[in-house]
Amino acid sequence: MAHLVRGETHSPPRAAARRPAALAFFASMLLLLFSPTAGAQAARQGPVTSKIASVRFSGSNRFPGDVLAHSIGLSPGTVVNRSEIEAAADRLAKLGWFSEVHYKFDSSSKGVEIQFTLQDAPCHSMWFDNFPWFTDSEIENALRATGMPYNGTAPESGIGLDSFREAIAGLLKARNIPGEVEGELVQAPGSDDMVERFRVNGTKLKVTALTFSDALAQNDPGLKQVLDLIVGKAYSRYTLAIFVIEHLQPAYASQGYLHARFDQPVAQFVGDPTKPLSNEIAVQIPVEPDIQYHWGGIEWSGQIVLNESELNALLGFGPAETVDAMKLQAGWDAITKEYAKRGYLEAKIEPAPQFDDAKGLVSYSAHVVEGIQYRMGQLVLTGLSLTAERQLLAYWKLARGDIFDNAYFEDFVNNGAEKIFKNSPVHFQRIGHLLKPDPQTKTVDVLLDFQ
Repeated sequence: MAHLVRGETHSPPRAAARRPAALAFFASMLLLLFSPTAGAQAARQGPVTSKIASVRFSGSNRFPGDVLAHSIGLSPGTVVNRSEIEAAADRLAKLGWFSEVHYKFDSSSKGVEIQFTLQDAPCHSMWFDNFPWFTDSEIENALRATGMPYNGTAPESGIGLDSFREAIAGLLKARNIPGEVEGELVQAPGSDDMVERFRVNGTKLKVTALTFSDALAQNDPGLKQVLDLIVGKAYSRYTLAIFVIEHLQPAYASQGYLHARFDQPVAQFVGDPTKPLSNEIAVQIPVEPDIQYHWGGIEWSGQIVLNESELNALLGFGPAETVDAMKLQAGWDAITKEYAKRGYLEAKIEPAPQFDDAKGLVSYSAHVVEGIQYRMGQLVLTGLSLTAERQLLAYWKLARGDIFDNAYFEDFVNNGAEKIFKNSPVHFQRIGHLLKPDPQTKTVDVLLDFQ
């Protein structure tokens, strides 16, 4: 819940000679009634009311001020007393969209002027996971009908989040659909962002068929082998999104369709729609392949250690070859591994593609940042006896001051150490490993922890 800070400010009295006596008396009474010293009097005489002249919000652009004012019942023209202002401020703090809510009110001849200063709390896009009975628009309309501020996001907690969950539950109840609605903060597929995923538990929705609108996907042997990740399992748009990222998109990218588009899966109940809906769902994923790209060449810059011929050989593409995005990524990786083998642990490739849609070609300009060449520093061993350490040191091939070979290091961690102790009493389950490069000395220490 947001931190709520209450405060009150009062305008100083204006000169009585510049306004009628009755108006001066009315303003002074408002100042008295809403002042901190009026609490005891108000308690004895009952609640004192006044009309709201204005409600202002600052510190956040998440929602329009009139929307926030309406959601807490403090619209201009509303007649309120002090306790109602406090209750509305409490409600604003409990919505969940703000981590801090500061407020104050100022009584004047026009009425009460209320000022809120807000600090935004984290909020996230919403994901409606397994509600095939409704369109997203129907669910969003139900969320708007709650009276909560709505902009397509949900707070991590608070009555705003609770109201959204209850609104979706209300849609299910109206259709006599059993199940409990829950909201869960999860990572968005293919992104570092988080989303608020709403789903209904207690249903038995099952995907009985998964098809694609494009023939390439429909006939792809690799995709056919992984359909059981979806078919026969519970219906989930979240799971389908992961399937698109991990399987469908690579199937097209590997065949040169670098700009293929995948729309939201379309779910339909199996059977006669005029009869009660079954729990079986048929899903189709719309696919637009777009242009198939072929290799248009590459221009290198920044390289010193490796020449263009060596770089091209590691990348492995020939003229007009279909651009397999998986192969291309493997080529970039092969280049950085070759640099690391020569001690350049921080080398990186900065490729920039240029697409010629008319010819169906993609060419690259790639800048190489080679960085520092590192040499072997200290070898630090933990988890071994002195005898085992001596045995390992006799096998280790990188002497201090040698150009560091990262390929040798990785092979040693994965295979070499196990071979050393294969027929010895030394046993370990894994090797914790860490490289500590020092740019000042241009050396790298190797830390191996046998566990």
